[in-house]
Amino acid sequence: MSERALTVLVSGSSERASLALAAALAAEAAELRGDGVLLAEVSAPARRRQATLLAAPPARRLEAALRALGLGAVARGHLCHLGIEASEEGIAGIAGIADAAGARLRFVQLPAAHWVAALDCEPLRPDAGLLLVRLPRERSLAALAVGELRRRGARARVATEAPSALAARRALAGVRAGGRHSAGLGRIARSLLGAAPLRGQAGQALPIVLGAALALIGCALILAAIGAAVTGKGRVQRAADLAALSAARSMRDEMPRLLAPPLLPDGSVNPRHLDRATYLAHAERAALDAGERNGVAPERLEVEFPDARSNPPLRARVRVRAEIGSDALPVGAQADRPPEPVRMVASAVAEASPPTGSWTGMPERAEGGGYSGPLVYRDGEGMRPDVAAAYDRMATTARAAGHQLAVTSGFRSDAEQAALFEAHPDPRWVAPPGRSLHRCATELDLGPPSAYGWLAANSQRFGFLRRYSWEAWHFGFTAGPPPCSAAGESGGLGSRPGAGADGAASARALPAFVPARFRGPLLRSAGRWNVSAALLAAQIEAESGFDPGAVSPAGAEGIAQFMPGTAASYGLSNPFDPAAAIDAQAHLMSDLLRQFRSIPLALAAYNAGPGAVAPCSCVPPYPETRAYVARILALLDGAGALLAPALEVRLVR
Repeated sequence: MSERALTVLVSGSSERASLALAAALAAEAAELRGDGVLLAEVSAPARRRQATLLAAPPARRLEAALRALGLGAVARGHLCHLGIEASEEGIAGIAGIADAAGARLRFVQLPAAHWVAALDCEPLRPDAGLLLVRLPRERSLAALAVGELRRRGARARVATEAPSALAARRALAGVRAGGRHSAGLGRIARSLLGAAPLRGQAGQALPIVLGAALALIGCALILAAIGAAVTGKGRVQRAADLAALSAARSMRDEMPRLLAPPLLPDGSVNPRHLDRATYLAHAERAALDAGERNGVAPERLEVEFPDARSNPPLRARVRVRAEIGSDALPVGAQADRPPEPVRMVASAVAEASPPTGSWTGMPERAEGGGYSGPLVYRDGEGMRPDVAAAYDRMATTARAAGHQLAVTSGFRSDAEQAALFEAHPDPRWVAPPGRSLHRCATELDLGPPSAYGWLAANSQRFGFLRRYSWEAWHFGFTAGPPPCSAAGESGGLGSRPGAGADGAASARALPAFVPARFRGPLLRSAGRWNVSAALLAAQIEAESGFDPGAVSPAGAEGIAQFMPGTAASYGLSNPFDPAAAIDAQAHLMSDLLRQFRSIPLALAAYNAGPGAVAPCSCVPPYPETRAYVARILALLDGAGALLAPALEVRLVR
């Protein structure tokens, strides 16, 4: 029997904070279940999020199912985001939408004003609820919410703290919040997603649910008054853990500055650059500050960096020397002071490391019938590369005129069209399979409605033609190769000079550190092999610093540092020819991304070989490889090519 679908409501007096909490909880649930999770955000008007570079395959599948229903869903990390209009009809339709898309786990974040309406909505039938409250001021609100959930036989939890700004950013990108946020939310997710009470058995579940919920509220009030009830030894270890995490977090956040060039192209000093000593000093200061906030005097805390010579350093080790029962412990610890001071040392090691999720983040070649060439994505919608380049120019001009364009639909394969037509078999509104021009990756449905007038007046300047008088949103690209033609299958590359000839993205897709003479080869090879140009550029910066004559002590040669055997297998006769080496690099990365379905794993395989990555499906524990992957992800993050943070911060021991 298939697993029953579960619906969790999340709300609070602060919509922004409760949304971050809902996203963080949903990301933890996705980790527990190993599946895509629907995050429905109820707002007025319905909000649409931008796509991220990183998205897990289950979230992509859920996105595709929702888009087949004509909805503007966006895959973000492990989550699939869907904006819902804040109305009774919008809330009532969430369950039906989720069922039709096959979403077995749904998190619904809604304004506090709609909490009771959502609980009363029979189609929604929530199984659990989480309320973000401020204690003690909102104690009555928490009690009422728990009471409502108890009456319906649903699980209830109360949270008193929203994720931090950085954790919220990660959560909204569909990534686990990390650190203590993940630990706490993981426990909440396990309790909410455990055996949800079945309808008709609410009477048996009520005493347990009510007792747990009221106990939680009581505990929150006690914690707010007297602090955490833990042993002295636990407090010392916690201080060491937090100090190590703070140091590693500082290293992660400032890594793009460490990797920034010390000089600008004009020879002046780059104000963003941090030298290694300053970079490590900032991390040490962050650890000491965290220790002081947890009652540890600076002279009792030691910080060191085991891999200080790596490029970049990733780990921080902290030791805390304490005397339990002495003034070295935090205020509030004196009540359980042992009769005699007990000396102890607590240690912790934290690192900024590549994410473990299997995200590809890369556009795949089109499949399913129709166009079968490379795809480039805008707002999560695929299109031919030359169409994307033309759209970018049009969107830039529209923005200057006060219109923020959005792509609501792009490439739709014959298979997707067949599913859409089966759900809406009206040829006046949905073309039958094999007839829709969306199958050619040249058609775009655009918004918002406020831009329709501007599009009608200006779209032809950029090669777009409004297809039908009754569809103000539908525009086809007519300036390149014909739709679904042999020339179009190459993605419009090289078909004509000018618009879109550079392939996968416009020049602005490349980081600023790329020398001018390598920008053309990078864009051409990225388009040919359907790999991110920014990823290739960051990789070359880490490999050779864009030196075509580089030779490593191990014998790797050229700008992309090919070993002779690998170069031969990819037909690279001269590794010192930068254009040929970049093309071979793009070919190799395309193969590795297809094999491992993950940017970090593909990078690790490029450095250490596929044989070191395949057995564990992980970045192998080689210091050189881990630093290599982290360096490239940090370069991408610093260039703005990733919407989610490039590295995770976690305790190692």
